[in-house]
Amino acid sequence: MEYDSDVFGLKQVIKDAPVPPCISQLEGGLVQVAIEVEDRAQRSAITRVNADDVRVTIAAPAARGEANSELLEFMGKVLCLRLSQMTLQRGWNNKSKLLVVEDVSVREVYEKLLEAVQP
Repeated sequence: MEYDSDVFGLKQVIKDAPVPPCISQLEGGLVQVAIEVEDRAQRSAITRVNADDVRVTIAAPAARGEANSELLEFMGKVLCLRLSQMTLQRGWNNKSKLLVVEDVSVREVYEKLLEAVQP
């Protein structure tokens, strides 16, 4: 199930939709986001938010941690957070990551991600 919609060419954020399981509350007020990363893309963008993960394309290659650095910078811009408010952890494979953020609610993360989705 996709959580974004496009009506007459305008993105409509579904305010009342439940937050998908890929965005979860952790202890201590932290929020975890499951991310699936595609590196070496034409541009950095969020292309999908669904129940399983947030799909992010990153222009940098995965070599030498370049994609991870760009992912953190990009997500900081999307979520309006400083790098010190975010931690990137390994996921279940080399394309998956777990982003842990502080000082923001699960709902705020979800809405900011939806606003940033570019097909």
